[in-house]
Amino acid sequence: MRSSEIICGLDIGASGVRAVIANSDQKILGLGQVPTRGFSKSVVSNLSLLSDTIEAGVMKAEEMARVKVRKVITNVSGVHIRTFQSRGSVHISDRPSEITKDDIKRCIESAKVIAMSLDREAVHLVPVRFFIDDKMEINDPLGLFGSKLDVDLNIITSLVTVLQNIAKAVNLAGYEADELIVSGAGASLAVFEDEDLMNGAVLIDAGKEITEASIFIDGKILDSFTFPFGGDDLTQILQDNLKVMFDEAEEMKIKYGLAGKSEITNLLLPKVEAAAEDIYKKLEPFLKNKKSLPRVSVIGGVAKMDGFIETVEKVFKMPVNMGRVKAMDKAGEITFACSVGLMKYGAKKIISARAGSCVSEPIGFFNKLISKIKSVVSEYF
Repeated sequence: MRSSEIICGLDIGASGVRAVIANSDQKILGLGQVPTRGFSKSVVSNLSLLSDTIEAGVMKAEEMARVKVRKVITNVSGVHIRTFQSRGSVHISDRPSEITKDDIKRCIESAKVIAMSLDREAVHLVPVRFFIDDKMEINDPLGLFGSKLDVDLNIITSLVTVLQNIAKAVNLAGYEADELIVSGAGASLAVFEDEDLMNGAVLIDAGKEITEASIFIDGKILDSFTFPFGGDDLTQILQDNLKVMFDEAEEMKIKYGLAGKSEITNLLLPKVEAAAEDIYKKLEPFLKNKKSLPRVSVIGGVAKMDGFIETVEKVFKMPVNMGRVKAMDKAGEITFACSVGLMKYGAKKIISARAGSCVSEPIGFFNKLISKIKSVVSEYF
């Protein structure tokens, strides 16, 4: 099997580093999982420790798969992720002409020229809607005729230093960070069907240190929000109020959760309800603008707590379900959702390349940072 068709999805999270190795047909060959070290609040806190952790996690997957990985597709997340809105415009011709892929690329590129500080880099460029000749609003202008093309673009960004430090940790571990994408965008490919992502979906990842909520429509990530709420906050509440050690408080949280009427529930429920309300406020414009209810799924360690899903449903006043890693028997555990999704993203790129689409040839991540047109623009097609 050619090394170019071996894909490794690498999820660097607060609780663990998880690697999934598969072939281009998305058949899982190996899994690896190790506790995280050197990574806190979604940023690298100790380069050496994190690189050792990455190496250990990927090597476990390599041993199971009996293959050697050169490149990985990994994730970025955290409160530093921000979305900017921009409008781009290009002149096609004086007389109406057929709109080409190059026209669309130029239009998207023109929207990137916004007042974004130099310490930020675009991770996802998401066309929300296009306009032809200032009149016709459409989702896909390719092949249509017009003289002028405009786009409303969502630019999901990260701090450059965060991207650089993650990529360096991967490199020190002996691998190349081929792509870095927002965690929610990766996990969505493992949890949702294509139809869900087209019709509208929300993925909430409630983890150890932070919670992320990502919105999807028309098959694309529309926006991503990060909230300073995680499982450790709940454990800390129990430790402070019950005067116990952190590990003991963690066991209590897992054992009792939010179900029933125990003292544990009474202590934790207000915090969870407040967090759910904060999340809903951010999502409310999207949820209320939909003609039909979008699919809302929750993943992450906190999602496993008894009563958590029910609490979110109560606040949202709509159905909420536990996310599942679809069609992946070996990685059905939701903790592998992001790494499986990153793998599926890589497989999709290989299939697109075989079909001769304009997905750009993978290049090193640091080269991408200085590339004039990021490969993510090509993901639109």
